[in-house]
Amino acid sequence: MKKIKFFALMVLILSVLSLAALKIEGNKVVFTFNYPQANTVHLAGTFNNWSTNANPMRREGDLWVTELELKPGTYQYKFVIDGGKVWKEDPDAPGYTDDGFGGKNGVFTLALKDDQLVIVAPATEIKEKVEINTEREENFYIEDNTYVVIRFYKPEARYVFIAGSFNNWSMNDTECYSSGDGWWEAVLELTPGVYQYKFVVDGKDWLFDPNAPAFVDDGFGGKNGIFEVWKEDGQLKVGAPRVKQEEEPAKVELPKENTVKSVEYEIDGKLSEKEKSTAIFTGSTLKEIYVARTSTAAYVAVVLDKPARDYVGQNVLFEVYTDAPKMTASNRKTSGGTILSKPVGFRFSLNMRTWQTRKRGTFFAAAGDDSWILQANVFKSAVDDVVEIEIPYDILGIKSGENFNIYIVCSVDGKDEVLPQEGIAIKTPTMLSGNVIAKFADKIGDDYGFGTYVYPKDPAFAPYKGLWDITEVTVLENDEAYVFSIKFAEMTNPWASPKGFSHQLVNIYLDTKAGGKTSTYKEGARVQFKEPWDYFIKVAGWPDDRIVFATADGKEIPEAIIYEADPADKVIHIIVFKKYLEVKTGIKAYILSLSQDGYGTDHIRPVSKDPTQWTLGGYPVDSKDFAPYVLDTIVPEGQKQEDILKSYVPGQSYATLIPIVVK
Repeated sequence: MKKIKFFALMVLILSVLSLAALKIEGNKVVFTFNYPQANTVHLAGTFNNWSTNANPMRREGDLWVTELELKPGTYQYKFVIDGGKVWKEDPDAPGYTDDGFGGKNGVFTLALKDDQLVIVAPATEIKEKVEINTEREENFYIEDNTYVVIRFYKPEARYVFIAGSFNNWSMNDTECYSSGDGWWEAVLELTPGVYQYKFVVDGKDWLFDPNAPAFVDDGFGGKNGIFEVWKEDGQLKVGAPRVKQEEEPAKVELPKENTVKSVEYEIDGKLSEKEKSTAIFTGSTLKEIYVARTSTAAYVAVVLDKPARDYVGQNVLFEVYTDAPKMTASNRKTSGGTILSKPVGFRFSLNMRTWQTRKRGTFFAAAGDDSWILQANVFKSAVDDVVEIEIPYDILGIKSGENFNIYIVCSVDGKDEVLPQEGIAIKTPTMLSGNVIAKFADKIGDDYGFGTYVYPKDPAFAPYKGLWDITEVTVLENDEAYVFSIKFAEMTNPWASPKGFSHQLVNIYLDTKAGGKTSTYKEGARVQFKEPWDYFIKVAGWPDDRIVFATADGKEIPEAIIYEADPADKVIHIIVFKKYLEVKTGIKAYILSLSQDGYGTDHIRPVSKDPTQWTLGGYPVDSKDFAPYVLDTIVPEGQKQEDILKSYVPGQSYATLIPIVVK
């Protein structure tokens, strides 16, 4: 151990590293960064839409410090040095992920354990099949909370090196040290992550470690050792990879006579005859379960052995567990420890002990180790005669036409009843279908407003063209909805939007009847309309506060639309449900492409005279702030975008847009 400590000390002396720390104090996450040469440091991440100025850090000696109050969830972050000249990842982050620009972002999960906030490394995705080594002698340990030490027994060896994914499988880069008793020791300084390795003995024999925490196929008929390094509450940990292997969800075929149907429902704790007209399952405490679905959500009603309200105040949980096609982590156990027949990624929970005061349920995401991480999302629920729960597809990341499975669980004093044991299959309706009622092709390369606008300078806006360039709009009509499919020349997601696109902000104004407004719904776009509009639609990559459906008189109806994106095809699909539209004179539309900015007016990125890191350039100063912020729009045949967007009168009126005829 003296040799190890000496080696560690020499590495510490010779290395020039910026140290950082992430910890919990009270109910806040404390970020600390050692970078004394900086003039300013800001914290940027998914929690502030990667803003370079929203969260300044204060200098404390050589350190930069700031605190944030965050809800449980998984976050990415980086440190922004001197106004964006340099972006630095946290060298001591709990975990890392690709930043999309050849570097990496720090990443951590904030979880509630025993009612206390803790910081853990997020579950790591492992594609290979992992075999846990259950018959091993412990040969891994942590030295000085910094180094991973791996011991390997080979008394006849003259010299030993360790090769692995941490050193590009070099056979002579990382030497092991003999402890004199037949054991060789590798001392590694590793960032959190999953690593594979082998030992190279006497420069020729590649040997797997029989005491490795786990094994994976090496691709040559043998196996590699595999282990994970992570941080928990500031302490370095090492062991077998903590995540379970991705499992193929079992397919559940329901009897044709008991298929989950589409019905109208109301979350009020009462069970109507219409709500009974769908699939039904029977049990004991869970006497009857009714499951239905609509275009936007699944519905579960639970009939118990007595009125549901009689369970209020008791140690009883009503829970729905679901999987999803793209869940990032999965558990197999309920909160009460019951093993389910397939992995699940989400949990909707109603606690009867606290229902009287809270009157709402709680949503959790799987951590991957059979624990659950509290999420901020809300869902509708009610307890009266029966228990009713609505499961929005959106918070599960489920798109129209996809399938998922659910389990209903009633836990009384910690004892679970699962119904049905095999789960319930739900197929969401395919909304991206129908008859094409309109199609518009738009000029490629015209996301420059009226001809002068240029992209911001930050690398997040690469490739600096096409991100706001609408190339085609197709409008479908089916029995339930109109579908606006808007295709762009480019679509990237540098800020990890949950919808898969970061930059696009779409505004649609619909004219369907007499009357309406000729000004925009809110300030920001700096345009007006030739013909009054009746409905306003707004979507961006962050659905929580950037999705709007509103009438001209200001009534917002969020359930009137859903939307999803296909980043590979660079298309945003906006589904507008017919029952919320009053169509009397046909449908005309104004379709606007703007740049999404979490801190801009109505989330619209401004345009300035000259481009900066975060603003577009090319704005005409002589317009006296009346030139539009619209970057691309669909115009009627025979009209030119440049002419329409330049129809403003400096200091007097905004540009007047002309609608296209959809139907």
